[in-house]
Amino acid sequence: MLKKVAIFKALDVEIKKQRGAVAVKEAYRGHHSLKEELSQQGMTVIAEVAGGDPARGKVRENYKASTHGKSLVENGARVLSIATDKFLYHGDDKGLSEARAQVKVPLLRREFIFEEYQVEESKILGADAIFLMPALLSDERLAALHKLAIAKGLDVAMEVTSEEDLKRAMAAGGDIISVLGRNLDTWEPRWDQAVALMKKVPKDKFLMVEASVNSLAQIKELEKLGAHGIIVGDALLDDFYPGKRLAQLLAGVDPPKKSQKAKASAEKEKPSSAVPAPAKPASGPVSTPRNAATTDKAAARTTPSNTARKGAKEPKMADMMSSMAAPAADAKPAKKKAAPKKKKAVKKAAAKKAAPKKAAKKKTAKKATKKAAPKKAAAKKKTVKKAAKKKTAKKTAKKAAKKPAKKAAKKKTAKKAAKKTAKKAAPKKKAAKKAGKKKAAKKK
Repeated sequence: MLKKVAIFKALDVEIKKQRGAVAVKEAYRGHHSLKEELSQQGMTVIAEVAGGDPARGKVRENYKASTHGKSLVENGARVLSIATDKFLYHGDDKGLSEARAQVKVPLLRREFIFEEYQVEESKILGADAIFLMPALLSDERLAALHKLAIAKGLDVAMEVTSEEDLKRAMAAGGDIISVLGRNLDTWEPRWDQAVALMKKVPKDKFLMVEASVNSLAQIKELEKLGAHGIIVGDALLDDFYPGKRLAQLLAGVDPPKKSQKAKASAEKEKPSSAVPAPAKPASGPVSTPRNAATTDKAAARTTPSNTARKGAKEPKMADMMSSMAAPAADAKPAKKKAAPKKKKAVKKAAAKKAAPKKAAKKKTAKKATKKAAPKKAAAKKKTVKKAAKKKTAKKTAKKAAKKPAKKAAKKKTAKKAAKKTAKKAAPKKKAAKKAGKKKAAKKK
């Protein structure tokens, strides 16, 4: 795995160099000290924000590092480890700069760093500390990158997986040792390896641990062994709301268990790269982490958290072999005896299934009648409207027919009145003519 990482990162860095400087609004010049945070009393919880991991690949399809980081800080995280590696952790550089604008806690850049360019880039993006892995670097490169990071105002966490890595890290000047309890080839968690290596770290060094921690009992055990900080990543990766899951973890609340149906469906889609969880160590009477006080409200929640992606472990080879080793002769008589019972059970199940089908038919019939009722009402309204329109049309036709009759009647009455006036005027005219004749006779 490490050889592939080296090849991919070398190509990625060359592309970045040709493309130019990292596109950020303003280079980060502040500093939130990781050492100061680790020097506080109690356990410092370092929550990891990533889109996946080397063992399982990409888990989160769409997520925003800034919103997840803010939620984790509000629920007990004192430091954030922001993944910018896109090959194994499925993160990006933009997530680090966005998270920097949202939170005011130390940000540790989760990246495989090989060159000076990456150290300078980390500071510009907003990181307060970086990881350096002795297993990936020569002694000269390790010392040079450590020196440059300190000069740029960055804290350096030396990520070690063996006693040889630990010696090389201390020789390069590392004062923050991060014990990685995993197999670097398969990324399988190794709790015992982490505990054994922790005991060899000098007490004057700041000690961080990453070993797939997923319970409060493990956190207490690591605190008892002298750890200053614990990196929590795997336990948060499956949750859609990682802040809520972190609060539950710090309060000692177990994650919600999957139902049997969910387990059965998950077993059908088993990922080939499933990694077994580490065994939980026995917890002693040790003080709880100082971040647990902030999680009392979240611990009272009883609603299960949503998962980002569900998976299941592969069955062990021993279990498969034991199930196949059962003698076939013993199985035959058992099947014959159980046959009549199965038939009865099938008949009962068929009778039970018939009843809900009838009820379902009745329900569908009722629903159909309910749906048809408003349609009938609408049809009735339409017919009523049509009848009303016909009545109004008849009335208008009658009125139109009456108008010419009224006009004719008016003309007749006018003629009659004219005749009457003519008759009345006739005797007056005759009298006037007679008077005229009399006047003419007198003149003569």
